[in-house]
Amino acid sequence: MRKFVSRSPVTNEVLKSFDFVTDSQVKNQIQLAKKGFDAHKKLNFKQRSEKFMNLSQLISTNAEKYAELITTEIGKPITQSLGEVKKSAAHCRYYAENLEKILKIERVKTEARKSYIIHEPLGTIYQISPFNFPFWLVFKGVIPIMSSGNGVLARTSDSTPLVGLAVEELFREAGFDSNEFQNIFSSPEQLENICESKYIHGVSFTGSTQAGSKIAQVSGKYLKKSIMELGGSDPFIVCFDADLDLAVELAVKSRIANAGQVCISAKRFIISDVIYDKFVEKLTKRVQNIKIGDPFNPQIELGPLARSDLLINLQKQIEQSVQEGGKLLYGGDRASIPGLEKGNFIKPAIVEVNQENILAQQETFGPVFALLRFKKENEAVQIANNSFFGLGGTIISKDLDRAEELARQIETGSVFINEMNKTDSRLPSGGCKLSGYGRECSHFGAYEFTNIKTIWIS
Repeated sequence: MRKFVSRSPVTNEVLKSFDFVTDSQVKNQIQLAKKGFDAHKKLNFKQRSEKFMNLSQLISTNAEKYAELITTEIGKPITQSLGEVKKSAAHCRYYAENLEKILKIERVKTEARKSYIIHEPLGTIYQISPFNFPFWLVFKGVIPIMSSGNGVLARTSDSTPLVGLAVEELFREAGFDSNEFQNIFSSPEQLENICESKYIHGVSFTGSTQAGSKIAQVSGKYLKKSIMELGGSDPFIVCFDADLDLAVELAVKSRIANAGQVCISAKRFIISDVIYDKFVEKLTKRVQNIKIGDPFNPQIELGPLARSDLLINLQKQIEQSVQEGGKLLYGGDRASIPGLEKGNFIKPAIVEVNQENILAQQETFGPVFALLRFKKENEAVQIANNSFFGLGGTIISKDLDRAEELARQIETGSVFINEMNKTDSRLPSGGCKLSGYGRECSHFGAYEFTNIKTIWIS
């Protein structure tokens, strides 16, 4: 029977499991959430800011504890887990410091005596987050949502229940003690029960496109506002004049972060024909020297995949890629780590493909470098846009004006030039096409679940 199961990716041993809540428990938590929202929406900007700052300080003070929990549940290298925790603390601090500026009354000059725009909270938002950033992706969405006065019912991934409980405890310790934030171990089958409740006013989902489509259908059925941040197959374009050392370092850093289990990581490496061979040579040498092993070792760059099913699926994608004509240049097989033979370790794979290959068309959630050539820049843009996804992208070039012009032609929610794609509290985060809709972070994230109300006084 399916449950919330915390399992070590290093040993594949079950650490702890939790049953799904019953339908009556779901109803009770929604009732508590309604009371929590009624209390939270009455807080002024200063009171909310103080609680967000409390959160930031609590996270910072206990950063190592939370990092160890993340690494335990999903196998992320400990240094990266610590970075995830610190980023969450900074996110809380950003909204604490900018809350009033973001949500201030916007006065508009009209023929009225007075006219202005305000942002009112909608109610309780059902947030569903994935396993790959079990800490950050909760805070990334929740803090903007709660900044405007909404409450949150948060469903963590089935495989990271311990992080979910830890986050709930953090909110309570920070002063959110009226059930305005609750963790819920709901089942996929209970989605409809939750969405149909008159006390649930929106759904925020981060995860796969397939799951997002189903969740969007249910939320739409009940006319509940939704945000979908879904899968990605981000293009990483290396122009003929690129700094190759920079290009290789950013490519590796982006692709192997969290064992490649990142929606916005580079996945399709679109390389100028002029420098293709040199890039591949440098990339292969760097990948061969990646340190794979126990994620609690600070020297390790690549830990195990979070679950065994993810490892099996990734290897199937690589095998199918080769069957379709892809050329495997390096890796792709399981990595045997002495003493950790049961872990979900894999060697990074480098594969030459064409545009129709499975590695260029599907999202790969693991350390796989899919390489494609281009001769002219308009071809690079065509390859980049030849995807169902539109989350993020990267361009490496010394000609910044030309790179910026190319960036405007890429069909994604963001494009980073001479930097790997990443999220930033100050900038909107989200995608287009099958990568979803809506935005998190910045003032755009704070506005998503609000009633944007006009007041007119004659």
